[in-house]
Amino acid sequence: MITKLTMYGSEIIPGIYVVKGKFADEFGFISSYVIVDGDTAAVIDPGTAGDPGKDTLEFVKHLGLNPKSDITTILCTHGHPDHIGGAGILKKATGASIMIHEDDAVLLSNPSEFIDSRLKLTFAGRMAMKVDRGPLRVNYRPVDPDRLLDRGDTIRIGDVSLRVIHTGGHSAGHCVFYDSARKVLFSGDEVNNFPNDPRKFYIDLSGSLAIRRSSLESLQKLDIEFLLPSHDVSHMMGEVSLQFREAADAILQFQDNVLSHLSARGSADLEQLVFDIQQARSIPIPTDAYSLFTTTLEACLQDLARAGLIRCNEGIWNPI
Repeated sequence: MITKLTMYGSEIIPGIYVVKGKFADEFGFISSYVIVDGDTAAVIDPGTAGDPGKDTLEFVKHLGLNPKSDITTILCTHGHPDHIGGAGILKKATGASIMIHEDDAVLLSNPSEFIDSRLKLTFAGRMAMKVDRGPLRVNYRPVDPDRLLDRGDTIRIGDVSLRVIHTGGHSAGHCVFYDSARKVLFSGDEVNNFPNDPRKFYIDLSGSLAIRRSSLESLQKLDIEFLLPSHDVSHMMGEVSLQFREAADAILQFQDNVLSHLSARGSADLEQLVFDIQQARSIPIPTDAYSLFTTTLEACLQDLARAGLIRCNEGIWNPI
């Protein structure tokens, strides 16, 4: 049971807290998690350049800690702007070490890479992203990570031990963090990345639906009682397996729908498939983030091509 603690944050279980930013349309609340053991604290996913921002520091102060000396670690599940935009600012305020997987580290050190290489954008879409004021706005300064994470690494916060699990579905460098002692999984965007609907999701061009589904199957075998995603409410006990099952089913539904629309057309380019799926309303998609759906569809098509189910010739996709 989550207990309200202050205007800044809530306790999930002893030593694990959530600090929520403002509600951001379909993204819901952007959540940062704070782990505390004694006088040592870590922040998982510091959010955007401004949200939840100072609320995290104020919350840590409310706990009786000194952010400058007691926050030692900033863990990033992956490199999207709504997860790492605040990393540099938090590091400047605390001196904490920033940690992220190598495959997403470039998004910290070269923020424009998110727009340039991770999204399927037209020229107009690229210009729109540069002035976007939503959670995915790239308005943070470059910062180099202090440690590159890899599968099997262990992160220690006092006596708390987190196992790094590289999932790589939502983005190439996506990781989740598992506290086996308390049966807690900090899942970032790998299970859910839109609130209250595991069927609504996106991945970037470096990600893979096939890898995401495989990762979900592996993660589901862990002993998890608390599933803590970055945009959704916390899921507990019996809800956890339901979230995994619905997320995996959503991937199959997405792939099946793409194959069905492509088979009905005989051949189609990306824009035609986007139009067909939107008209059919056969997949629940983010309505305010057109580029995220287009990007996910492109990544899906690449997955299906690697599986030998479709092929592409000069931008035209055909079933095999």
